[in-house]
Amino acid sequence: MSYLLTLLAATALSPQSVEDVRCVAVLGIVAFEQGHGPEWRNVAPVRRNGERFAGVVGERLMKETGQTREAVKSLIVADVATLQKTKDLPRREVDACLERMAVVAPPPPPPSLPRCAAAMAVAGEAVKAREGLSKGAKDLATLASVLAYRAKVEGAALGKSEAQVAASIAVERAAVTSAGGIDDEELQRCGELAVAQ
Repeated sequence: MSYLLTLLAATALSPQSVEDVRCVAVLGIVAFEQGHGPEWRNVAPVRRNGERFAGVVGERLMKETGQTREAVKSLIVADVATLQKTKDLPRREVDACLERMAVVAPPPPPPSLPRCAAAMAVAGEAVKAREGLSKGAKDLATLASVLAYRAKVEGAALGKSEAQVAASIAVERAAVTSAGGIDDEELQRCGELAVAQ
């Protein structure tokens, strides 16, 4: 049993929490290796969802144990170090952890096309205000246009008029502006929607 699991057992964590911590460590290693070499390229990228999973598990551990965020992080890092010494992660364990992650911390639903069109336009305008008509500002404006077009196509398929879709985009724009923009993860998901075939 690893150092982390020994410590967690002493705090009377549920077996499921112990398993979740191990999965955070396993998927952390997979995410690192995906970003630094050919290992685990046959598994969908886990960094983004793995970070959300680690956050959910970490919050729960802090509540269960009364430990600080730093203490919980140290426990997880210790388990990562133990796993790295084995130099081999069984595929079945990685698959089981991917399934567990999907249950414990499912990805948020994809943002809507009107929201993405609005968010991308707001992001593009912010970049343009800082940098002028830079390549980044132009790219964001292009993505906003693509998303607005796709929102119109999707709206038409659902029986909505262009005016109704434009109104939806305007509502989302007001919400995004009021919130000060959207987080990087949602913006990235919007970018993926723009380039999806």
